[in-house]
Amino acid sequence: MEFIALNWVLIAGIFFVIFMLLFEPLRMRMSGIETATVFDAVSLSNHKDAIFVDVRESKEMATGVINGAYRVPLSSFEKNSTQLDKFKDKPVIVYCRSGNRSISAGSKLRKKGFNQVYNLTGGILAWQKEKLPLES
Repeated sequence: MEFIALNWVLIAGIFFVIFMLLFEPLRMRMSGIETATVFDAVSLSNHKDAIFVDVRESKEMATGVINGAYRVPLSSFEKNSTQLDKFKDKPVIVYCRSGNRSISAGSKLRKKGFNQVYNLTGGILAWQKEKLPLES
């Protein structure tokens, strides 16, 4: 107890780090969004006719877009996501640059009644790392 009393800042820091490590997985689980690695996403696309949704902003898309992906920037997602409504029964793989912002878009899709929403782990960066094709 003396150690805790003398090092309360250190102990608080440890608890904060543990909380931050657990927060994102808990948020994903509570929102009903599944995670998909690059290989899971390719498999879903090939075998279950999944669609890709790119939520990056227009200037970020210059690096390339996954072939056939629907482009719905997160900043205008609420009003422009209606084009996706016809895919409510298909798996939808949402991605951004690194996989963080797409969680927000995925949550919005779940609220709209999409049942199979996946977040691409690592985003477009993971896709590029695996040297998978992109379109301009």
